[in-house]
Amino acid sequence: MADEALPSLAVAVKSVIGVGLIDGGDTVDVRFAAPDGQVIAVLIPRAVFADLQARDLGAPWRHAGLDQTS
Repeated sequence: MADEALPSLAVAVKSVIGVGLIDGGDTVDVRFAAPDGQVIAVLIPRAVFADLQARDLGAPWRHAGLDQTS
């Protein structure tokens, strides 16, 4: 890969519509509803998702089966 910096990307979301595990549980598939009604899917390595859950972001949110138990 070239030494070029990747561009930043920001996306507006309205709500979470689904969370699941794929790749044998190694990847978290998070689906959001966009303000225009389209679906945005974000694939996050499970370790990164666990790190995100561990950060203090205000009100706690846990989804069954997606704790740091890998």
